[in-house]
Amino acid sequence: MGVTDNLRSEYWFHVSDQQEIPIFGQVERNIDIDLLREIVDGYPDDDLKRDYIRQVLVNNPDSVDLLRAFVGVSDKRMYLELSYKFGKQKPTPESSTNILGYTLYDLQKHQIPFFKRLLTRDDQQGKVAADIIADYLISKGLFSILNALKSLEFEQLPAFVDSLIAPKEVQQAETKRRGHGAEQQFAILLAELGVSFLPENKHINPMSADDPNVKKDTFDLSHRDERTTWSFDVIIKDLQGQLKIFTQGLIHTSDPGQYGVNKSGETILVKLGMMSFNQRTHRGLELWGLVDGVGFIENPDNTVFKMLPAFDTFVQLKSLYKAALRLHKLGIVKVKAIRFDMDFYTHREADDMFEKYGSQDIVKLTDKTPFDGKEIHAGKAWIYI
Repeated sequence: MGVTDNLRSEYWFHVSDQQEIPIFGQVERNIDIDLLREIVDGYPDDDLKRDYIRQVLVNNPDSVDLLRAFVGVSDKRMYLELSYKFGKQKPTPESSTNILGYTLYDLQKHQIPFFKRLLTRDDQQGKVAADIIADYLISKGLFSILNALKSLEFEQLPAFVDSLIAPKEVQQAETKRRGHGAEQQFAILLAELGVSFLPENKHINPMSADDPNVKKDTFDLSHRDERTTWSFDVIIKDLQGQLKIFTQGLIHTSDPGQYGVNKSGETILVKLGMMSFNQRTHRGLELWGLVDGVGFIENPDNTVFKMLPAFDTFVQLKSLYKAALRLHKLGIVKVKAIRFDMDFYTHREADDMFEKYGSQDIVKLTDKTPFDGKEIHAGKAWIYI
């Protein structure tokens, strides 16, 4: 059985584990130990515990983040649940609006900074906000956590936080940033190849701009509208400056869950729409996938293996060079040679990958022989242009 015998074999052979997918930017790894000690030291043993938590929140709204972490609730989960609670809270039993001032027949999303600002208000709304947030944290088991922390020795707190609390918080932040890190590596390759793409600064800061959206019927750039547009992570232009290649980034280092199932279904719809457009216009648009991560081992048939046949080209971090080889075939770039990383590939595997994705006018190298031209590192190979 060879690496290119089928898409599944190729995907699993090149798949990256979590540590191999780069993290874009820095993830804050520290929890405010001094604030934690202050809260634990002042935590009462009597019936005033609720009042104490409420006052902690009012005195320091940023304590919301610390206490949220200790009850094991993610930032997103908390703001969604608080949005619901505030949306249903009436100022009085006869009110037709909620505590935030809008109709009870609507529900609006507010993120954590919004609720922190409410805690700073010296009015009825601020008082109710403190009550709701305190009760929310208490309902998640905050008293039990603080009781346990109270029993620890002073010098034991940092070790407890580092081993049990910080990893969960860090992992959630890193998961999202690994997806952006993979997108940046892809965009860096495109930039080094001299290709024009959108967003134009994706290779510098993959989080600095909204993903480009195009109309579902014409594939022209458009403002985002879930009903009439598709969203992509990177769009590559041809030599005439026309939108040519539409890339979806799908990086999952953990279970893709229902999102992965839904996204794979959307990918099929995008491909069908693109095929119909190409038949009408003969434009030859292509759908690419930047797909990677061991998370797809969960439910692969309804996620990654459902999508792979829909992509005209799919690349992984270890096979980024495939993008250059395909752009060469499309006449967008001129590749002189490719040198495979023979610490990763066997000769047969390198031959198979080149036979499937290379071109006759590209030199294939399976040793460390120098080659004239600009050398670009692209996964488990080097491209020369």
